[in-house]
Amino acid sequence: MHVDTETKRPITIPLERMETADVLACVEPFTATRPEELELLARSAVRLRKTPGSVLLGEGQPSDGLHIVLRGRVNLLRAAEGRDLILAALGPGEVFGEACAFGGVTMSSTAVAAVQSELLRVPPEALTELLRRSPETTMRLMRLQSDKLREVEAVASGLALCDVEERLRRTLARLARRQGRRGPASTGWILAPVPTQSELARMVGSCRETVSRTLTAMARSGLVSASGRRMLLDDKIMIETA
Repeated sequence: MHVDTETKRPITIPLERMETADVLACVEPFTATRPEELELLARSAVRLRKTPGSVLLGEGQPSDGLHIVLRGRVNLLRAAEGRDLILAALGPGEVFGEACAFGGVTMSSTAVAAVQSELLRVPPEALTELLRRSPETTMRLMRLQSDKLREVEAVASGLALCDVEERLRRTLARLARRQGRRGPASTGWILAPVPTQSELARMVGSCRETVSRTLTAMARSGLVSASGRRMLLDDKIMIETA
């Protein structure tokens, strides 16, 4: 979820409708970057539209720029034991490919468009030049990298220590906090669009059939309810996984 850094309230204007400099101003690592620097960076940025299944960046390959998700969802994948594990599902306002700022560092995962997506790509050269002039932006980029590493570690820990239901609860709560919103009158959290059951299975290291049965059991317990591509999560899930 992207927020106004002054009011701390969610920004309701879709990112893909905003001017490029305004997009940069409300996503990390650029929230403290000076407006004149953002205007300069915006001139080099390129908007991209990608169809579902498009490979955006490949594991082990150099990144061609820092990418900001404007619309849609991008999955970061890593091959494990003959199948793909989804390490992160990125929504509007989230970034990937920032390794381009560190010269010679390759991608540790593959980025794939999960649905029809629109992106903003900042070229490596423009990003590197900005970081040379803006220590605060550099620090925020390093903090962003650290946060991502902690999230991957949490995924790995969950795979080793938790059963499928607990992993599914943690995954849904994490997605809701990052990409969802509070429902009206404390009715829980709304996640939309919710990943498919196949995607959820690849996020929790299970199979679609097991995830389907687990979601059905959670629905009977009142923890989740789904309608189309929307899912309502009970506050209990959010509290227990905080």
